[in-house]
Amino acid sequence: ERAEAGESPEGGPRVEEEPKYEKVLETLDLEGVAQLISQGKAKNVIVMAGAGISVAAGIPDFRTPGTGLYDNLQKYNLPEPTAVFDINFFRENPAPFYQLARELFPGQYRPTPTHHFIRLLHEKGVLRRCFSQNIDSLETLAGLPKDKLVAAHGNFDSATCIETGEQVPI
Repeated sequence: ERAEAGESPEGGPRVEEEPKYEKVLETLDLEGVAQLISQGKAKNVIVMAGAGISVAAGIPDFRTPGTGLYDNLQKYNLPEPTAVFDINFFRENPAPFYQLARELFPGQYRPTPTHHFIRLLHEKGVLRRCFSQNIDSLETLAGLPKDKLVAAHGNFDSATCIETGEQVPI
């Protein structure tokens, strides 16, 4: 009866024990990850990447005050910074998006060591997928096959007509 009421058989509150987890990394840093991979213990790696991996290439992130993209969109005369990526705003005024796309278009920036590391994970046969929030296509420029990349916000690897749904050349 006591166990059903949330009490221990001795009459005090039941204390849940924390589950025991096997230690996977020797250290919680890059060296620990590198060691795990070099020992062949990492066989199913998933990478989740954001703007930070492209900042070293010279591409601004979105939200850093002063240097972030959203803080530097005044020249586009937008009602709000995020409008440049709003499909309804684009349908009425596509010029700001196209101007920004020209500034970020591939060929101006080079992949960073992180992009090359992701490609190396693929070459070693341990990368299952790279999920990226970046639109810069630096993962594929570094040599990562397109089928290993999920570009959460799209990227410059392909373009689709918003009216017909057909892929169009870039």
